[in-house]
Amino acid sequence: MDVKLLSKCGFYCGACSTYLAGNCKGCTEEHIKGDCFSHDCVIEKGLDFCGQCSSFPCDEIMNKPHSTVLDKDWLLWKRNSNTNR
Repeated sequence: MDVKLLSKCGFYCGACSTYLAGNCKGCTEEHIKGDCFSHDCVIEKGLDFCGQCSSFPCDEIMNKPHSTVLDKDWLLWKRNSNTNR
């Protein structure tokens, strides 16, 4: 796995058809301040990705439209479990 392709929300861009087709440089390269909630939040908190945050998955990532490409059902399971806490 190429760590440079791990987006701030935790999605692996190397598994994305848009990236694989050459239509994107990957989330870390493509985003600028203000266009992605997760990207901005993680940088402001000094983290590498959302999963490092003690509030993950937070209310914003669960409810704010387009805050992540991660599966909402998985995020709900993650929130309700004690796994990786």
